[in-house]
Amino acid sequence: MAMKTERNTYKLNNPYLNNDEKIIVESWFQLPGNVMFYTFLLLAIYHLYNSMSLIYLFGIPVFVNLLVGWINWYVYNRQLATKLALSLFHPVITGILGVVVGVFLYLRGEPLLALITAFTGIFSFLFPELHIMLYSVLAQKYGMHPKYVFAKKQFGITFPFNNSDE
Repeated sequence: MAMKTERNTYKLNNPYLNNDEKIIVESWFQLPGNVMFYTFLLLAIYHLYNSMSLIYLFGIPVFVNLLVGWINWYVYNRQLATKLALSLFHPVITGILGVVVGVFLYLRGEPLLALITAFTGIFSFLFPELHIMLYSVLAQKYGMHPKYVFAKKQFGITFPFNNSDE
C-alpha cells in the first residue's frame, strides 16, 4: 500500500530527484498554466479595444492550456522551459504583471476583469488547468504521478515503485 501511495503522490521533498531535477520537473509541469496566464492577459487587454464574449475571454486560455499541455507532454524543450520558469514565468514576475495589468484594466473601466487579473497573477490560480487532468490521464499507463513519469522519461530514473503493484 505504501508503494502505491508513493508512486501516485509527488512531493517536492522526495528523495529520488536532486534540486536541479525538481526545478526542471516543476518548469515542465507549470508551463501550460503559465502560457494560459499570459494568454489571458493578452486577451483581457485586447478586450478593452475589441469587446469579446466572456466565453472567448475565458475559454481561449483554457483551450490554450490544454493544447500546450498536450504538446508539452510529447515535445519538451528543457532549455526554453527552464529559462521561462526562471524569468517570465517566475511567480514574482507573474504576480507583479497581474497587478499592473489589473490596475490598467481598472483605470480603463473594467473593475471585475481587473480583480480577476490581479488575483490570477498573485495566486496563480483561477482557471481550470486542464493540463493537470490531461497529464493524469496520459500517466495512467505508467501507474505513476505525471511528474514521476516525466522524470523517468527525462532523466532515465528508475523509481523503486516503477513496477510495484502493492
